Amino acid sequence: MAGALHWLHVASTAQLTFYGVHPKRGTEAMDAFGIIGACRQWVIHDHWKPYFSYLGCLHALCNEHLLRELKFLWEEHQEVWARQLSDLLWALYRRRQKQGAFSERQYKRALKGYRAVVRRGRSRHPHRSPGQGRSAQGKAANLLDRLEEFDGSILAFLWDERVPFTNNRGEQDIRMIKVRQKISGCFRTLRGAQMFCRIRSYLSTCRKQGHNLWEAVQKAVVGRPFIPTCPPAGP
Repeated sequence: MAGALHWLHVASTAQLTFYGVHPKRGTEAMDAFGIIGACRQWVIHDHWKPYFSYLGCLHALCNEHLLRELKFLWEEHQEVWARQLSDLLWALYRRRQKQGAFSERQYKRALKGYRAVVRRGRSRHPHRSPGQGRSAQGKAANLLDRLEEFDGSILAFLWDERVPFTNNRGEQDIRMIKVRQKISGCFRTLRGAQMFCRIRSYLSTCRKQGHNLWEAVQKAVVGRPFIPTCPPAGP
């Protein structure tokens, strides 16, 4: 648009949706939108590092992204530990669905099993020794580093029922935009893209909060738009 590519950003909950466009992808864009920086609750995302620059919120990682990586390592490289960890995560998720959030004792037991599988992977892909410098690691070793460092963010869904297993809600909210792009292509102006994002944010939020979309559009046209309720920012 306007001779330059822009990024589409989405932030969503069960009740609210925000779409925004910005020439940058990272913290400059997220600061401009002012959503994650103001959040004091959980933020569910993939392991993209700029998210971790926000220290005021709690971070949980999307296990759907993790399962895809584990599947690749098992199917393409026969990493048995990757299949074992995938099976363990699914088993823990099904148990939480049936029994609710884990107690402290149950969580510690689950964490112990998780770390045991990660150690099996680490035995195949040990940490680089000091003399190896900055030599590139393989995908398995990089993933194991993340599994070790962020185990609390990966397993947060076990002890806090507010934390979903995946960030699929955000993926679902962005799906329509991708379909629109495939059919109609890109916007020609930044103004047009911004207007589209505002309209889609409004309609998606109305739908989530159970409002008739046709009536919501009529109210917006006459200057009486639906104003959604917002949850508290957090402690």
